[in-house]
Amino acid sequence: MFYYNELKPLLNKISSNNEDIESIQLSHKKITDKNLLQISDALQMNTNVEEIWLTNNLITEVGSLTGVLEKNESVTEVYLGGNKIGDQGASCIAALIQKNSTITDMGIEENNITDDGAKMLADALSHNSTLQTLKLNGNNIDSFDTIIAINEKLKQNKDEAMKKLYEEHPEYEMQKIKKIKKKKKRSRSDKDRKERSEKDNEKNGDKSKPSSRDEDSKKEKVEEDNSNIADQFLQERKKSLEDGNGTGQKSIADKFKSGLKIGSKGTDKPAAKPAVKPKGALC
Repeated sequence: MFYYNELKPLLNKISSNNEDIESIQLSHKKITDKNLLQISDALQMNTNVEEIWLTNNLITEVGSLTGVLEKNESVTEVYLGGNKIGDQGASCIAALIQKNSTITDMGIEENNITDDGAKMLADALSHNSTLQTLKLNGNNIDSFDTIIAINEKLKQNKDEAMKKLYEEHPEYEMQKIKKIKKKKKRSRSDKDRKERSEKDNEKNGDKSKPSSRDEDSKKEKVEEDNSNIADQFLQERKKSLEDGNGTGQKSIADKFKSGLKIGSKGTDKPAAKPAVKPKGALC
C-alpha cells in the first residue's frame, strides 16, 4: 500500500503545476481508490501533466479520476490496465470518452470488463473524434461485433487526425510523399538491375555461373573416371599376381609353397629365392 506521506511530495508538485512533472508514473505501486482520489484532487488545477500511468494497482473505482479528466486539456494518455474497475469503471471511462477531446491513447486491459462495458465504450466512441488507441485485451469481452465497431471508429479517428495534421503542416505530407517515391524508385531500380543481370546471363549462356544440370553432368563424369581408374588398377594387380606369361616369374601362391617345401618329396634342396621384382612394380 502506498501511504500518503510517500505520495505527498509528488502530489504537491502536481497541485502546484510544476513544469517538471509531465508524466505521473505510479504503476505497480499498490495504489488504492483512496490514493487515486488524492491524485485526482491534485490534478484539478494542473495543466502540465500529459501522461498518467497507473497500471497493475489495486484500483476498483475510477470515477474520481475520470471526473477530473473530463475537463482537462493537457492529458493525452491514460493507462489503467491491470486493475479491477469492471463494467462500472467502464461506464465511467465511457462518460470520459464522450466528453473529453484531448486524450488520444488509453489502456484499460485486464480489468474484468464484459460485453456490457464494451458496449458502453462503443456507444461513447460514436461521440468522440480524438481517441485513437483503446487497449481492451485480457477482458471478458465475447461480442465480436462490438470489438469491430470499436476498432473501426478508432481507425476513423486516427485517419482524421492524420488528415488534419497534413492540412495544418503540409511539409509533413511532402516528406511522406518523398519517402514513398524514394522507396518506389529504389524498388524499381532493384527490379531493373535483377532483370538486366538475368538477360546478360541468358545472352552469355550463363558462363559465369554454371547451371545445376552442368554441375550434375560434371559430377557424373568425375565418378565415371574414378571407376575406370579403379578397374584398371584391379586388373593390373590381378595380372601381377599370376604367372608372368613366359617371363619366368612365379605366382605368389607358388612362391609360398616353395618356401615351405610343400610338394618337394624327399628333397632337401632349399627353395629357390623369389626373383627380385623390378623397381616400380605395383605389388
